[in-house]
Amino acid sequence: MKHIIAKLLLCSCFLTAGASARGLKFPGTYNRDLALSQAGADLSQQQAPFTSIELQPTIAYLNHHGAPARMVRMHFHGGKSYQPAMVYMYFNGHEDSLALPANPDGIQDYELPLPGEAVGKDTQLFVRLQSGGQTYTARCIVSPTRQWNVYLMPHSHVDVGYTNVQAKVLAIHMNNIDEAIKIAARTAGYPPEARFKWNTEALWVVDKYLAAASDEKKQTFREAVKKGWINLDGAYANTNTSATSPAQLLQLFATGARLAKDYGITINTMFQGDVPGASWGLISQSAITGMKYFLSAPNANDRIGSSGQWRDKPFYWQDASGKQQVLFWQSSPYSIGYTLKGSKIPNFFTIEDPKPYYTGKPSENFLNPYLFDYLSQLEHNHFPYNMTLLTWAMSDNAPIDPELPDAVKAWNERYTSPKLIITSVKQFFHDFEAGWKDKIPVFSGDYTEYWTDGIASAAKETAINRNASDRLQQAGAIWAIRGKSGYPADSFRNTWTDLIMFNEHTWGAFNSVSNPQDPKAVAQWQFKQAFALDALARSEALLRSSTNGNGYTGSTKGVQAIDVYNTLGHSRTALVRIPAALSTSGDLVKDLNGRKLPSQRLSTGELAFLATALPPFSKQRFTIHAGNGASPKKTTVTGYSLDNGIYSIRVDPKTGNITQLLKKGYSGNFADSAGLNQYTYMPGDSAEKIQYSGPADIHIKEKGPLVVSLVINTPAPGARSLSREIQLAAGTDQVTLINTIDKTAIGSKESVHFVFPFRIPGAQVRYSIPWGSIAAEADQLPHTNRNWYTQQRWVDVSGKNTGVTWSGPDAPLFEIGQYPTAGLLGGLHNSPRWISFTEQQPLISSWVMNNLWHTNFRRDQEGIATFHYYLQVHGPFDAADVNNNGLENHQPPVVTAADGVPSESLFFNISGENVYVENLYPAADGNGVLLQLVNTSGHTATVTLTSKNKSTALNISESDILETNKHTLPDSFTIPGKGIIMVRVAKK
Repeated sequence: MKHIIAKLLLCSCFLTAGASARGLKFPGTYNRDLALSQAGADLSQQQAPFTSIELQPTIAYLNHHGAPARMVRMHFHGGKSYQPAMVYMYFNGHEDSLALPANPDGIQDYELPLPGEAVGKDTQLFVRLQSGGQTYTARCIVSPTRQWNVYLMPHSHVDVGYTNVQAKVLAIHMNNIDEAIKIAARTAGYPPEARFKWNTEALWVVDKYLAAASDEKKQTFREAVKKGWINLDGAYANTNTSATSPAQLLQLFATGARLAKDYGITINTMFQGDVPGASWGLISQSAITGMKYFLSAPNANDRIGSSGQWRDKPFYWQDASGKQQVLFWQSSPYSIGYTLKGSKIPNFFTIEDPKPYYTGKPSENFLNPYLFDYLSQLEHNHFPYNMTLLTWAMSDNAPIDPELPDAVKAWNERYTSPKLIITSVKQFFHDFEAGWKDKIPVFSGDYTEYWTDGIASAAKETAINRNASDRLQQAGAIWAIRGKSGYPADSFRNTWTDLIMFNEHTWGAFNSVSNPQDPKAVAQWQFKQAFALDALARSEALLRSSTNGNGYTGSTKGVQAIDVYNTLGHSRTALVRIPAALSTSGDLVKDLNGRKLPSQRLSTGELAFLATALPPFSKQRFTIHAGNGASPKKTTVTGYSLDNGIYSIRVDPKTGNITQLLKKGYSGNFADSAGLNQYTYMPGDSAEKIQYSGPADIHIKEKGPLVVSLVINTPAPGARSLSREIQLAAGTDQVTLINTIDKTAIGSKESVHFVFPFRIPGAQVRYSIPWGSIAAEADQLPHTNRNWYTQQRWVDVSGKNTGVTWSGPDAPLFEIGQYPTAGLLGGLHNSPRWISFTEQQPLISSWVMNNLWHTNFRRDQEGIATFHYYLQVHGPFDAADVNNNGLENHQPPVVTAADGVPSESLFFNISGENVYVENLYPAADGNGVLLQLVNTSGHTATVTLTSKNKSTALNISESDILETNKHTLPDSFTIPGKGIIMVRVAKK
């Protein structure tokens, strides 16, 4: 979000101070026969007359006596023109004259219609003006111009909060729908270009509107949509798309898909307001969501880096596979309407409940002269098209502008070019693509977002939301594994909506930083926070419902039974933690064959055991008995070191940082001398002010034989306490770190990092994004964020032969290098602190907390927040292995009380080299399951699905967000390199 005054008043890169100060108004029709007798009017009461004239060429054509005439603006210097005057024009071999009427208020600017046809080369205009017995002359050069069509998209930017409490915000947007239908009906007889259309922007508004509407209102709304009066775009909200999981990103378009099906229309457009940047994953999933067009209307200047360089540079945005593409256009900032008009009428800054406002003068505070200067700048920049788009919103969460159709109608009566067209996103893209398809360039890469930094202002809730998303996926997978009937599809959808809405870009009030105790600011944060807390409760309830109810009678006397679910599509070995309440029988764990497994009672009361080769998408039963578990290959721990036979770790006795990270079979220490997992605190805006945690108090927590751990307690600036636990388990290829901060509320600017300087020569940094992974810098579009990044499941730092995969399920933000976020305070309008190139280096910092924003996000945060990290040293980078590792860190084995038969699994096998299953869940209609498959390699991969029951064949079809059967697939099918596919699998 943004500080609306600073953001909007500075919004237009083409609206110069001179243009805005001219006070230009339409002078009316030209009439030579206006009485020059007014020349004798009493001038004693008038201000001083002008001293000279200036000719200012424009790109416009006036409608002059029914024909287009190139328009030049005549500006009066030193005063205004009050007396009648005669103007004589000499242009391109033509002469013409017109009478300028007297005006008691004075004329500052006058629009001259030039004689003759349009020019094909630079041509000089000479004007002679006679007024008050004096003659004034001026010259200018008029360049060729094109006939312009400018599409105006009316909307109100949807912030879920920010300007007021969410209930009042929603009321404004819902009322806008009712008003829009009335205005569209009133203007149905206007010329087509001036007929009103309303763009709802976010389907959150529509969803809530329909939920509250009467049957009559619903029918009226449906008819308005069918007529094109109300226009629906696909996304549920304006979200931070790179912070959403792949499943969330898909569900972002589910409501729109269902509405489109219900109404018998096509919704293939996405509009995103305010947020600069978007995940490349949106393009990867476009075949599933049906999105073909993406309009971005970002913020004008608040923390946008150099992303403004993409304004009015449309391109086909191609996905990593090269098989999908979406037509993308980033328009000028959405705040132009506020700058020109919205700031001059009642708005949320001036009244509590703003309503649609009629000025009675639709053409005032409209697009003259802004539009002429804007289009002239486009031509100067060699813009190749004859059409563009501006959005028209009165402000964030503003009432509709009811005068827009009349302003457009009057404009088009006066000017033949630029012609204004009230539009929807769909209409604009349809017209643009129809005229220019073969001229539009094709680009690929990630449009790395800028505004994800604000989510670290609520680190605890961000972790809750991320964990709930993973848990919800696991619940769906377990339902599919067990083949349970009664899948609660609506409950899952509602929970996905909660998760999406927590990632919606509005986090608080416009005064959340300047006045955080304001009751409205407090209420808005509580509303936002509830999305994460509700998702937590709902995901836990759905996980419980997925794992019970199949009729297991319980444990036998003296023996407890548990089920362990592997919700991933590959076999895995993992440390399983059994809650104390489910393991009271003893410390011995056996599998169904009676084999004793390595186990250990932890200091937390949990019983840990090592489960090897858990089959993909399966449930396995284990029993708990009195006695001790089998002895594993023993782990060791001393005062400052740990070893599990795979990894050897040593910490600095003074700091607690990891100064030695060795792995068996690999040469060299992977930790730089400064040490891994450093706590750093940056007060204010300077890396020179960095503070570190204090002297370490180190003690052994888990003593083995299966699990060993060290706990490092240190005083930490910005916190009441800091605890860092390092954990190793026998038989597992992983280092686990658990960092817990008890944060102190601090209102001054601050940042908290955990820093990981690895020692890896020739390191390249890659990280996961929705539906894939990218190489930092190499796979980014220019003019996108490079100061920080947002990872889904992992970051990998690899050289030629070795590397480390680093995973942080709780905290998504990371930096590459030495504090590139230092100094990023406030709006940062055109700041030189935005970097344009990322140097590859093996220094990764987890940016877990900050309060650098000046609005919208939280001023401070306090209390306990825990951050888990997982490290795995490996050989040459392997995308499939790294993705599997990231999935394992986000979806640990699920442990429940035993229920149903001892062993359950998905009814078919999935095989495919370099392919992983991103998500699995039952079909809503009960016929089979849905899954999304991702090819991690750059080459075509073959996937084979085989039924586990040889007497039962499979029905396989490619599917989409509506779970339709698009077309039948064979048992073996292909996925393009870096591509994804959604399939339905059912029993024949």
